[in-house]
Parts: sequence; C-alpha cells; structure tokens
Amino acid sequence: MDLLRNNLVSASNPYLRQHKDNPVWWQEWNPQTLEYAREHDKPLLVSVGYSTCHWCHVMAQEAFSQPECAEILNRDFVSIKIDREQRPDIDQYLMSFLVATTGSGGWPLNAFLTPNGRPFFAMTYASTEARFQTPAFSDILRQVREFYNERKDDIEPFEVATGEAASDPAAARTKPVLAVTDSPDGDELAGTVGNLQQAFDRGFGGFGSSQKFPPHSTLLFMLYAAAGAGEDTGKALLAMAGETFDAMMTRGMHDHLQGGFFRYCVDRNWTIPHFEKMLYDQAMLLWNYSLAGRLTRGSGYKTTAEGIFRSLEETFRIGDLYATAHDADTNHHEGETYLWKLEEITSALNEAERDTFLRVYDVSQSGNFEGKNHLVRRLAPGYENDPKVPRHRRPDPASLRSAEGKLLAIRGSRPQPFLDEKLLTGWNALAGCGLVAAHRYLGLPGTLDRALEIARALLDGFTDTQGLAHAAAGNDERSEEFLTDYATVALFLAMLGEETSEFAPETEALAGAMLRFRRDGTWFESDNSDFLPIPAQAFDQPVPSGIALAQAVLLRQEIAAHVNTPPQTFADPLAHGFQNVSALMSRGYFHVVESPEPVSWERLPANTIQIRGRNSVSCYRGVCYQGLPKNDR
Repeated sequence: MDLLRNNLVSASNPYLRQHKDNPVWWQEWNPQTLEYAREHDKPLLVSVGYSTCHWCHVMAQEAFSQPECAEILNRDFVSIKIDREQRPDIDQYLMSFLVATTGSGGWPLNAFLTPNGRPFFAMTYASTEARFQTPAFSDILRQVREFYNERKDDIEPFEVATGEAASDPAAARTKPVLAVTDSPDGDELAGTVGNLQQAFDRGFGGFGSSQKFPPHSTLLFMLYAAAGAGEDTGKALLAMAGETFDAMMTRGMHDHLQGGFFRYCVDRNWTIPHFEKMLYDQAMLLWNYSLAGRLTRGSGYKTTAEGIFRSLEETFRIGDLYATAHDADTNHHEGETYLWKLEEITSALNEAERDTFLRVYDVSQSGNFEGKNHLVRRLAPGYENDPKVPRHRRPDPASLRSAEGKLLAIRGSRPQPFLDEKLLTGWNALAGCGLVAAHRYLGLPGTLDRALEIARALLDGFTDTQGLAHAAAGNDERSEEFLTDYATVALFLAMLGEETSEFAPETEALAGAMLRFRRDGTWFESDNSDFLPIPAQAFDQPVPSGIALAQAVLLRQEIAAHVNTPPQTFADPLAHGFQNVSALMSRGYFHVVESPEPVSWERLPANTIQIRGRNSVSCYRGVCYQGLPKNDR
C-alpha cells in the first residue's frame, strides 16, 4: 500500500470518503499504517469525527484543504481518519484524553500520538488563521512536531479509568452531578425525584439552562417511576416530563413537516436546533413518546410517535434496517433544507391553509435563523383535542394537514442533506426497542412487524460463529465487537421475547457472550486486537450506557428465572437514568406477569414485564397473586 497519498478514495465508510479529496495523505487505522509510523518515527495525527458533524465539515473544507497544512502533515506526520461511530473505542480513549488535558471535548477530535500510540496533545476545531487566542492550525502543527522531537522520550502512556470513574467525561462536563439522598421519610425514590426537581428548568423544560439535549434515559426513568410510584411522586414526575415532552415536540427540535427530531437545540428555549438527525434520537424518543402517550393519554404524544415512525420509514430505511444519520448541512450551509422565508410559505398556500398555518406556527418576516424561519409551533401537536384550547379557537386540522403536505413537497424538491447509509448494529437494535414500545403502549400499526424484520436482519446479517459485527457500510462489514452492541441486541430480543418465542435461543446466546466483556468485576466496552481494551462507560450519553444495558439484560434473565436479586441503588438520575430503570425493576416497581400465552398489553399497566410459565401469576412490590394486575387505563 502506498502511504504517500490519500488512501481514503478506497474507503467504504461514508465519513472517511468525505475526506478523499483532501490534499492530506489520509490513511485508515490499520496495522500497515501504524507500522509505517513506527519505522519512520513519525507522530500520528488521529482525527476523529462523523459524517453528519458540521464542524468536521468546516475543518475539512478549511485546514485539511489548505496546501500549507497538508504539506506539514504529509512531511512530518502520519494522518489517520477515524469515524467515531465505527470505532467508538478509539473515540472514547482519545476523548477521555482530550477532556483530561483541556477540560472540554467535542468533534472534530484531533489527537496527536506517538508512533506507539501514546497521546500527548489533543484539540477540537482549529482554523487556518489565528482566532480567539488560538494559533492557526499550521502553527499548531509546527509546535506539536517540535515538542515531539524534543520530548518524545518523556511521553507517558495514558490510561482510561475503570469502574464508576469511567463515566463519559464529555457528558459529565455538561450535566450537573447530583448526590442521590434519601428523602426525610426514607423513601429513596422520593429523594431521587427531589434531585431531579432541583435540576429541572422550570418554564422551559429539560435540564440545565443553556443548550438543550433530549434527556432520553432520564425521561424513561421518570416515566417508569411515575407508573409505579405513589400519586404525589407520580404527579411530580409526570409534570416535569410533560413540560419537557411538550417543549421538544412543539418547538424547534421537532421536524414538524416530516416527523422525527433533530439532535439538540443550541438555546435554552428549544428554538434553533443543530440540524443533524441521528438514528439513536429517533429510537429513544419513539420509546419515550410511546410510553408518555400511554401514561397520559395525550393525543399529541401519540401524533408525535406516529411522526417518528413515519420519518424512520420514509427517510432512514435501507432494506430492513435503518441508516445512521442525516447531515446537519446542505451545500455546506447548516439547516438550509429546512428554512423558510415568509413569502415562500404564504405564496404556496391558499387562503384557508395560510390562515390555519400562521395560527399554528410562529413565523415572521425577519425569521428566527439567519433571516429565515425554522418552523416552531404556537399550538402543540394534538391541539384539536386539547381542552385548554377553546373549541371555537381551534384551527382546522384538515387545512393544517394540507398546508404541511404542500410545504413538505416543496422542501422535498430542494437539495437534501447527506444520508450516512452506514448500518450500526446497536443503533438499529435500539430502534427496535422503540418500535416494540410503540406497539406495546400505543398499538401503532406496523411497528411490531418492523421490529421483527429488524431482529431477523440483524441476526442474519451481523452474527456468525465469530460473534456480533458492529457495522456495515456498502459491502464492507466491520468485525470489531463492542459490549453496547451485544447488550442492546440482547435487550431488544428480550423485549420481543414478551411477544414471541422466536428469538429465545439467540437471546440466551447473546446474553452469555456479553459476559466475556466483564473481567474481575469491571465491564469493558471493547477488547479489539488492533487497540487497547477500553473500559465501558457507566454514563448515559446520549444512548444508555453499555453497563446499564448489560445490567438490564441480566436482571431480566433473573426475573424470568425467578431468582431473587438484591435491590439496586438509585444513582444520579441525570447521568444514570437507564440504570435507574433497572433499579425500579429490582425494587418491585414493575409488575411481573407470568402466563402460558402473551397477554394483550392493553390489559396490563405500562410498567409490566411478561414471562412465559404454566400458571397465570402476577407479582408486584413483593406480593404475588392469581390473575392479571389492574391496568393504568
């Protein structure tokens, strides 16, 4: 292989191929590249990003396209491109180093390593010019090379912490860490709820007072806790969750025309999003809105869940699986596909449609994003059934649907964001969990069938005698293995096991294989032969942590086997929401229904686990009895 050229032209990964025309001699992470660096004593630039990352695109167009920077990199370094979604182990290791040395993180992540893999400097985006007391990228490269030449023998290895200290440091810097304490009456759940109330952003929803990320796992914990807790605690949880769900589905994080959600909002009031769309967000929000719709009977939540499913099918689907993400940019401009001038809207609609649309949506001549309008609603989805909106003031839903359909058609004729067609095992399994929830809690047509198709596609295409593959791009299937993939697929199959026995052998096999990632009491995310063993994260960010997913799988096995397990302690609900769902299960906050045949979910409370057995028995909070529990309708 000729390493004196950019070899990404032959890469199958979509993100790597985005850099194939850079003058930088980019290489993939492989033994030949690493051996070349050692033979020539050249430090590594390992640049980590992902295909839908706005600032990754900017740096590719600027610094990595500048002849001066390329000349320095090609002469003095070996440059390697990494897709963080394809190699989460390398990303986690280098992100841990970046946060440990700078106090913050982000992408693109540009780390400099010795030829034998010891990181000694890391940074995020850098411009071709000096800005805000940060040198130009070319000057940084010169300084890094000079440091390496003078100090290379003094560079120590960097080790990632194990156990609880292995929580995602990038997430930790943006989320308050709360001490979980008992309430005065000794009710630990009530104490955990009190901590959530302290961090809750009243008036805006969500947690924190700046950028707003969807708190997926925290919301799941809040909803399941509300289903099993007493009336006062349940009301407090549903009030906070409801305000957050309402803000997310009404304001700018929601794609109101197509359905589905953007990644996060850059402001406290959920107005302007970062316009990328990630599969894992759709998966977790489908699960959340389905459960919220069941617990509250809010028609807007059901409408929102239906929109997520529609978006998955129309814009993410590739065969029986789902693509990874839609880009934030169109033609190198963030959000360009989604923005509207007021005249574009009014000229496309007839009088009735225009009147209805402008009553439901908050649009203006000046706009809310660079002189244009990103659509934000005045009235929430499901307003036609909202008793707080007087009947005589409700806009006509038929006119609104017609207006939205026309605008979506116009938007569809515009240039569209890039679609990363890479197929990720864990993210598709997470989407499967969301589809099971949509079937279970809302009875959405087609969702169970799609979940079954995803399960079969994952088992047929990503498992063999060697294990569970992580990703596929085109005809290239990546064989690296990760705890999170095993645990997510096992959990997905376990949830399907409450509907059918089709996947029982595979569920047991994956759960058993998952245990090889645990050694001497420590969970490891990976142990791939071409990189270091990486401890698993305990922090939910943004998907459930690998540790929490694995614990949920093992707990479900114990429940099905009638094994009495000690109750788990509630942890910080902002950092460990999914772990807290397992804590609820272990403490009896879930009904466990045993029956010879599956019971219709309409007859059961939302917080129910079904298992197959000879008799019809229900258990809740340590009490077992014949028959079914009273549902939450």
